[in-house]
Amino acid sequence: MNPHLRTVTVAGLAALSLGLAPGQPAASDALGESQLRAALLDPVDFPEGWASDSEEAAAERGFGVPRPSENGCRELFDSGADGSQRAGFAKSATGPFVTTVVTAHDSEGAAGTALSAFRATAAECGTFHAEEGPAEGAVTVAYDEEPRDDPEALGDECGAQRYNRRLDGETAGTPVIVEVVIARVGAHTIRVAQAGREGPDTGSVTRIAERAIDKLTEVIEGNTPQPRTDQPGTTRL
Repeated sequence: MNPHLRTVTVAGLAALSLGLAPGQPAASDALGESQLRAALLDPVDFPEGWASDSEEAAAERGFGVPRPSENGCRELFDSGADGSQRAGFAKSATGPFVTTVVTAHDSEGAAGTALSAFRATAAECGTFHAEEGPAEGAVTVAYDEEPRDDPEALGDECGAQRYNRRLDGETAGTPVIVEVVIARVGAHTIRVAQAGREGPDTGSVTRIAERAIDKLTEVIEGNTPQPRTDQPGTTRL
């Protein structure tokens, strides 16, 4: 349902909401879980060579988009809200890696509050730590904030953070960066994070976020997202 439209049937729809299938929204601005899943990125949204990734695969290899050791910093890259939907992607076994999380909130105001909470978390997490590497050889690394501006014109409002990785007490041999963009789209928030070596293989996280926001907007408007014609596996007829 378009969040900007209202009809006199809203009250009646609300009364019938208990009869709707699980995961489907009733008279609400927020999407249901099945619609959130439809709004997630998938491999066809990436350039050739990318594939789906999973939390299990990331845990086995010991690195990817970082999971901060500090509980208070984990909402930089994830959402603790019930019903949030997630997806992960990798260019290769050594990266870069991308994760995305989309969340429905009770209202646009609640989504704005979530974005403000992200900014507050970022202000408190100028440095965070993570355990990386295979379990038998994991090491503690630190990620230090590197100032960057928020992207322009992403969703209704947005924020972004960038971090550089280092080994505790010394400079890491291979520079690694992690960036995250969060945007509010109506009563929803979406995070897109990317981690990888600084170089040409690690593309623009803002461009990935743009595609994620486009898909979410399509679903909010009641449409089925279609692959871009400039991506692998799509054909212009």
